[in-house]
Amino acid sequence: MSQNAKWILAILTVLSQSTTSLLIAENTISTDSQENQASAQPFEPFTGRITRNKVRLRLQPSLDGQILQEFVHDDLIMVVGDAEDFYAILPPKDSKAYVFRTFILDNKVEGNKVNVRLEPALESPVIAQLHSGDEIHGVVSPLNSKWLEIAPPVSTRFYVCKEYVEKIGSPAVMAQIEKRREEVNELLNRSYQVSQLEMQKNYEDMKLDHSIKGFKKIINEYSDFPDQAARAKELLANLQELLLQKKIEYLEAKATNHESTSSATQASQYQVDNVPIAPTPIDDDTHFALSATSQMNTSPNWNKVFDPSSMTPKMAAWISNERALYDAWASRTQNATPELFYLNQTTDTLTLTGILEPYARAVKNKPG
Repeated sequence: MSQNAKWILAILTVLSQSTTSLLIAENTISTDSQENQASAQPFEPFTGRITRNKVRLRLQPSLDGQILQEFVHDDLIMVVGDAEDFYAILPPKDSKAYVFRTFILDNKVEGNKVNVRLEPALESPVIAQLHSGDEIHGVVSPLNSKWLEIAPPVSTRFYVCKEYVEKIGSPAVMAQIEKRREEVNELLNRSYQVSQLEMQKNYEDMKLDHSIKGFKKIINEYSDFPDQAARAKELLANLQELLLQKKIEYLEAKATNHESTSSATQASQYQVDNVPIAPTPIDDDTHFALSATSQMNTSPNWNKVFDPSSMTPKMAAWISNERALYDAWASRTQNATPELFYLNQTTDTLTLTGILEPYARAVKNKPG
């Protein structure tokens, strides 16, 4: 090979290596650019639901982070960021934080980088910092009067493992669910309180329709809140049982009052019936009427009305008692006949009104 050919081959080799290096560098720059763009995209907050029980909320995004509390299944959280295997979330509702009162004057922070702590103590972890001029509102801590109890600042972040969080919607979903939670809790409390007030009244004055409808509405329309639905079902069952007891007591009392009234009426009638009647002279017409009455008592009319073959054996067993009542009445009545006897009985009847229901309670010896 000539000297010129060797030089040309060497130049081509160098050019090839340079081109390859440029391509690799370009690809590397492109990959880095894509990664930077991906990391630069802002995190979209969302409403999350806890999928397990005893899921730990931590102060730092690591398994060694301090445990603040434990979530239970179906608890809702507001996810606002991520940190590797953890989500950053806003502090749960009703969380408390503490700041030293010396740095607060007229609800404003006097000083820079004022620590906000988890507990009212200097050794408690710092969860956020406040700056001069920040406005806060709180109350003196009942645990330590040197500290002010406040809501955690908006910059506060706690952490929960991503593995146990399910995305269920945008941040607005949490507000909607919390609103429904407040509605069902209010309906449950109101229905219960009204039922307790009504149960203090007499049975005939009780109005429980509102409470019963409230409990049924929770059971049927708020199944997404199983605890409240179960509580409503339990309260409804208890209310119906108490209502039944009240009704039985009311009917028993009403029956007792009626029996007392009936007994008094019968006693009064007995006194009237047993007033002695002075004997009067019997003329011919009266003697004839008494003879006719005596014949009527032994006439076939009675046997025709009370024919044992025309009734059941249980009914026929009462014929002798019925005849005794008839004879007692006939002895005081002129022109007595079975038809007249029952016509008289019809005029002396008492009308009973009410609801006839089976008596389901246990009765010793079953007397009736």
